Amino acid sequence: MLEIDKYTPQENWFVGLLFDEGYWFVRLIRKQQRTVYKPYWFNDGSEISAGSTSGWETPTDTEGRYYLEPQDEDIIYQVFMGITPSTGKVYLAYPKRVDRMNLITPRSIPGPIGYWDGEDTPYRNPSPETELWVVHDLVPYFNAENPGITGKAQKIGASFYITPFSYKVVKDIDLIKKFIKGEKRATVRTMGDPDQPISAPAWLLEDYKDFMVEPEEVE
Repeated sequence: MLEIDKYTPQENWFVGLLFDEGYWFVRLIRKQQRTVYKPYWFNDGSEISAGSTSGWETPTDTEGRYYLEPQDEDIIYQVFMGITPSTGKVYLAYPKRVDRMNLITPRSIPGPIGYWDGEDTPYRNPSPETELWVVHDLVPYFNAENPGITGKAQKIGASFYITPFSYKVVKDIDLIKKFIKGEKRATVRTMGDPDQPISAPAWLLEDYKDFMVEPEEVE
């Protein structure tokens, strides 16, 4: 059993994602089989010099489609990431050009803050701390570092554990407020950082803005 299994919802569980525009809650309908995408080698599979990074990138197929982005609006992904080797470090931008896990903006990359490494999140047993939720038209990007302490060039790789879900949007505002206040059980995650949540994609706002609740609306 992987550690992330304890953090993976089941069918009929409620999940709330906090975007910049407010909370968006769904009920998970179908949980698809988890897909493991590995290995993904940063820097086009070439070794990264000690003390250098790969630059920002995200896994794509030969047609340029993003592996970590649902192709359809009616599917959402839960994603966890493992890293190899243990000394490898990976930084997150979600969406592209918006750094995450940084206490000071802008931060230095490579630097001593705001990254995951292979010791914290092993390649074959990723840490729950790497959890990401992804909807259509949002894509996380990564920047891999080979720390100077290694003293040699080496490849940095990742594994992505992806669970797709179909869902139904919760449209009962009173129920949503009960989820937010903790009166009803739900998995709630902030999309991005607390001081800078990700903006919801245009399609989601067009279809479901009336069913989103801003934190200030909850007493």
